[in-house]
Parts: sequence; structure tokens; C-alpha cells
Amino acid sequence: MRSSFGRILGRVAGIVGGLLALGVVLKLIMAILEPVLPAPLMGEIQAGWDMFFQLIAPAMPAIIAVGILCAIGWIILGARR
Repeated sequence: MRSSFGRILGRVAGIVGGLLALGVVLKLIMAILEPVLPAPLMGEIQAGWDMFFQLIAPAMPAIIAVGILCAIGWIILGARR
């Protein structure tokens, strides 16, 4: 039971870490392209980001709650060892 929970927790942490790294890379690309691209095109890209964040925003409390539950489970299983 412990090893399967640990693998699942590791995969969830890997996915969250990967998404975080992807977000950082995308923000860096935006910072690099901002002085190069024309203002109208940059406005369109920013509008796309805003729409993406509006789609993600309703799910954030549930994602954070799952993260908290995983952390609590990790602490409890770690205390049993």
C-alpha cells in the first residue's frame, strides 16, 4: 500500500512540477518576445493568456485541495515509518 501511494504521490508531484516549469518557461518566452513583437500581436497573445487563466481559475481550489490532501497523506505515512 505504501509503495503504490508513494508512486502516485510522486507522479502527482512530477505533474505539478512539470506544469510549474512549463509556466515559467512560457512566461520567459513572453518576456523575451514582448520587446520584439508588434503591440497588436502582443495584445492578442495577452488576451489568449487571460482567457486561459479564466478557464483554469475555477479549478484552482480543487487542485489546491488535492495537493493539501496528498501532503497530509504523505506526512501521515511518513510518521508511521
